[in-house]
Amino acid sequence: MPIVLHLIKREHARKIEFPSLMFLRRISKKTIRYQKLRHLLLLLLRVLAFLLIVLTFMRPYREKAQAAAGVGRVRSAHIILLDHSLSMGYQDRWSRARKAAADIVKSAGSGDIFAVLQFSDRTLARTQLTADSSEALRQIESLELSDQATRYGQALRAAEKFALEAGTEKRIIHLVSDFQKNGWMAEDQDYRLGAGIELNPVDVGSEEFSNLRIRDVRVLEPEQETAGMAGINASVTNFGGLDRKNARVSLLLDGRMAGEKRIDIAAGASQGVEFQLPGLSSGLHRVILEVEDSYLARDNRFYLTVEARGKTPVMVVEGPSPGGRRSPSFFLSRALNIEELSPYKVNIVSPQSLAISGGLLIWNDAPGGTAAVQKKVQDYVKGGGGLAVILGESARPDDFNRSFGSWLPVKMEAPAGFPLRRPAENYVLMTDVRADHPIFRPFSQPHSGSFSSARFYKHARISAGPGIEVPARFDNGDPALVTMHSGKGRVLIFASSADDSLNDLPLKAVYAPFWQQVLHYLEDFQERRPWLEVGETLSPRKVLADAAMRQGAVSADPDQPVAVLDPGRLRLAIAPGTDNIAVEKSGFYEIRSASFNASIAVNASSHESDLTHGDAEAMAAGWSSSPSAVLAPGERPEPEDQDRRQRIWVLLLAAAALFLIAELFLSNDRFRTTDEA
Repeated sequence: MPIVLHLIKREHARKIEFPSLMFLRRISKKTIRYQKLRHLLLLLLRVLAFLLIVLTFMRPYREKAQAAAGVGRVRSAHIILLDHSLSMGYQDRWSRARKAAADIVKSAGSGDIFAVLQFSDRTLARTQLTADSSEALRQIESLELSDQATRYGQALRAAEKFALEAGTEKRIIHLVSDFQKNGWMAEDQDYRLGAGIELNPVDVGSEEFSNLRIRDVRVLEPEQETAGMAGINASVTNFGGLDRKNARVSLLLDGRMAGEKRIDIAAGASQGVEFQLPGLSSGLHRVILEVEDSYLARDNRFYLTVEARGKTPVMVVEGPSPGGRRSPSFFLSRALNIEELSPYKVNIVSPQSLAISGGLLIWNDAPGGTAAVQKKVQDYVKGGGGLAVILGESARPDDFNRSFGSWLPVKMEAPAGFPLRRPAENYVLMTDVRADHPIFRPFSQPHSGSFSSARFYKHARISAGPGIEVPARFDNGDPALVTMHSGKGRVLIFASSADDSLNDLPLKAVYAPFWQQVLHYLEDFQERRPWLEVGETLSPRKVLADAAMRQGAVSADPDQPVAVLDPGRLRLAIAPGTDNIAVEKSGFYEIRSASFNASIAVNASSHESDLTHGDAEAMAAGWSSSPSAVLAPGERPEPEDQDRRQRIWVLLLAAAALFLIAELFLSNDRFRTTDEA
């Protein structure tokens, strides 16, 4: 850079033609030689100034220590990083790893210090830096395997911090692990340890391995052909290079054996298995899938919970049938009261005998009732209830607008009264259906049923206000279905009858699943997660509240004490100021309160079951920065002394400034000479 600047700033003589030399001033050769010397001095000043600036930013260090070889023995700090992730449970890896860690402590010299850290996807210091080798050995002996995954980057960062704080002449991080390839994350590949820290890999892994793991578990909903029995579908993956014959896979339901199968799995392949669950009583059931594998037993079991829902009560309010005709809920009750497949139980009442005690509410072609009845319905909905209003043959605009229209943002605009006889050719179709709405989402799949063939001979005209969703319309643009929120609850209004008096929808195959989807929507039904993974967090109070709501029990008091038991039946403490607990073991966690109990299944990550081995030397070389520097005993500087030794940069910066000032004066110097005869 200074050479380029020097060449750029050179003065270039202009060529001027003169008819006679008599008018030019004579310059001696001595002056020309001086100008050349001046240019060389300018170049030298510029080069030196730039070199001094570079050295300043390098922060040179005045080292006072002598080589340790001639002074005495080097004092070392041994930071032992011991991998206790799930994969270390393969065969005898864990015992060999602890023995290797203990041997490091035993072979250390007098005066050496130690720190023992366990790591998986998180790192925990079992000891601080200590010269007590017996304490380090005791901590190594007491370490236990975990169900967590392997993460090397965060473990090395924690060990580096201990090494930098050691204050010894030599600092060594001993990484004792199976060097599982899955533990080497992309963000760790650019990480480098600080200068002067040595990394010693202790590899207890192997290129040869074989491990079976249950994966891709799915809970199958009950179907009519299976007599209402749910099912479990899963695959068993064979990680490694060994074919496995006649492997046993079993199913345990609430602690009892419920099924068993034998399968053959080639190396690196997967084999599907499926079990049927016998008739389940209402409530939550614990299910365990287990594969027989002696190589790594910690991941042989897969835990999940299956919920068998009880019958949700559905109160249908209807008026008296005109002229002795059958009940307007005739088709509706048969669609929702299917004994084995429907989770709902219908009970028909009149507006005068209405007593709401939970469940869902359908107002089927009945008058709105008194103000007291409407207040009761309104309070029920705002408190979280679900209401469906069906505008059938007996619905009247004035009655609807006076009752439901007084607290819902909808109005009914259809003519008062419906004719008893319907025109055969005058009908509309429900063709504009939102497939993304929760009610109609199941019908968006091929061969799942269609509403376009149902004929609606009469329907109520609904005027929707703000905050209203219209999931379905008739082909003339009128809303067929509107939904809204009111307080914590949901309201749905259907603009025709639930029987065949105004349409032929009850004669179509989609009728029963449609009304079941309507009730699912009204109760805000959500499929619960059958399991969590190790490392996730759960909120015990939220789990209890959700479980109570789904089982129709009284919601738990948010202020009452809650106990959480881990799979080993040990009570876990909830940290002050939070309601979350991290799950760290595979198995069933139990959450208890005075009024309700719930269970949560937890499984280890399936990535940890893949024991593919990484190159320990290559991984260690990638994380190492440079060969460790060794100082003589007692010569390692304190931070203040180290800063003083690095203050030479101030002198270098001052020298660079002087050179630049000299260059400035020299470059602006205009050399003058006198004419010689």
